[in-house]
Parts: sequence; C-alpha cells; structure tokens
Amino acid sequence: MAKITRTVRPLADVNVLKQPDGSLEVVACIMPKVEDLVGEGESRVCLALDASRSIKEMYGEEGDVFSEPKPNYVEKVARKLGSILTEASKSGTVPMLYWALGQGDETEMIGEFDEDGCDTAPITGPKKKKWGKGTHLLPVLKHIVDEVDKDSEWTLAVIITDGFIQDEEDSKNYCMELGKKLVKQYEDGTRAKDTLKFVLIGVGQEVDADQLESFDDMFEGTDLAEEVDLFSSGIAAHMKDQDDILGAVFGELMTEDKIVAPNATILDDKGQEVKNYSDGLPGKFRFRLPAGCKSFTVHTPRADVTQDISEVVP
Repeated sequence: MAKITRTVRPLADVNVLKQPDGSLEVVACIMPKVEDLVGEGESRVCLALDASRSIKEMYGEEGDVFSEPKPNYVEKVARKLGSILTEASKSGTVPMLYWALGQGDETEMIGEFDEDGCDTAPITGPKKKKWGKGTHLLPVLKHIVDEVDKDSEWTLAVIITDGFIQDEEDSKNYCMELGKKLVKQYEDGTRAKDTLKFVLIGVGQEVDADQLESFDDMFEGTDLAEEVDLFSSGIAAHMKDQDDILGAVFGELMTEDKIVAPNATILDDKGQEVKNYSDGLPGKFRFRLPAGCKSFTVHTPRADVTQDISEVVP
C-alpha cells in the first residue's frame, strides 16, 4: 500500500492500494488518545536509535574555530518521541538504546528516562562501542521481544533508522515466525490481539521509504494478513510538530473496535457516497474509491474532513 505523507487531522494514517479494476482501496486511521490504546494493564515502550556509520552525520558535530556546528537531528527527534512514549508506559519511563553498532549487530543502552528526562537526554552517539559498519535490524527486534516485551501486556517499540536495512530478509523471516506465535497466543487466550508493535521511523533525506513500507506490508497476501500487523512506518523529515510525530507512531495502532463518531459517510471527490457507517465510525476503517479519485471526505455530525490522495494516484 502507498502511504499518504501528509494527513489532515484527525486522520493519523492513510494508505491507498490500487485494485486490478483500477479502483482504490483505502485504509484510514483516526488519531487515537494514548490512554485509549494502553488500557490498565502492564504496558512497556522502547526507543531504539540507529548508530550505524551511514547515519552518523545526523548526530551532528560540535563546531571549532574552522567550522560551524552541525545540528543533531537524531537528538531532536528522539527527545520528542521519547517524551511522547512515556505517556504509553505503565512506569512513565522509556528505555533508549543505540542499535546497529560494531558489525551492525550490537546494541548499547543509553538510559531510561521519564518525561522530563527526555527533554535533556544526551543523544550524541555510542560511548562504549563503535559506530556500526552495517545496519542489521534483527538483533534489535530480538532484544525488544526478549527483554522489553517480556511479561508485558502491551508493547510499543519505536526504531529510528536511515532506512537502509541490510538484513531485511532475515528480519522478515523472524517476524513471520513471531507472527505465528502471536496468533497461537491469541487463540489460547494468553495475549490480546494487536498488543505488540514495531514502528520504523526513517530520518533524513536518504531514507529508503519503499523498504520501510515493505515491512509495513509484509503480512499482506499471507495467511496471517487478517491476524497480525507488527509494523508501521513514518518519515521524520515530515514531522513538523508533535501531532505529526503522534500520527506516525500511533496512527496504525487504532483498531476497528474503537468507535470515534456516532455515524459517518465517506464521499469521493465528486461528492458521491461510497461508504456509510450508520452504526458508528471505527478508529480504523476501509472503503473503496472509484478509479482516478483524487480525494475523499469523511462526513460526521460534527465536522467534515477532506483528505487529498493525489500524490499516490496516477
């Protein structure tokens, strides 16, 4: 599915998939409240920062008598994300770590911070290990599953990267097996559905957006398509304010069970109704648009929201 890069609030996430007949399948999510996602159970979060050589310059440099200082882009984004993530953690804290160190498969803890601590967290790069020679996602996924998600009822891990992931196939194979285990837990009643999520956030101008989206869509066309959705993704370059960050991190976590409006209708760009939600608009909803449609409108009793999708429609 093609992701819309700039959504109109309260839409947090909009994806469009062209069908064989030319029509467009749209999956949209409303911006959720963090407390509605987490509930009362044990919830944990994690923020993992790419520390491979390819992203090193984004950590900035101090100036000297010969050169101007360079901005620390990663620190700016990490502090904002960390502060938001503390709201979703039962403990009110977020552990941060560097990943993709050494040969690309090592990690280093930065620390665990509360909301105030995130505002001043020193995100300047690894102190004990060397900048990575590659970017291997699998080790940090295993760390999150084995350490962060252990005994948790709801886990959210945000992983910042420059988008070039070298062990894509191994990572997806691991996640496919993880998905099968999660489905078994759903069936056994030992875990609720949609309670583990990895959010990949690409930083900078060299982000491989297609690769990030491939993780986002990895279960489509498989037997797990309706049961498992481990990944969502976003681009930090488009995060101009806190709402944009929230949209990228939390957008796809909204579910079809959460009703956000008493009723709604979806209109195409000609004003024709394509879907009616007379019993309530869910936080995550799907509908079809005719071929060539460039926008849609969500009409509710309180307001109308029109979303342009022309960036992904030929």
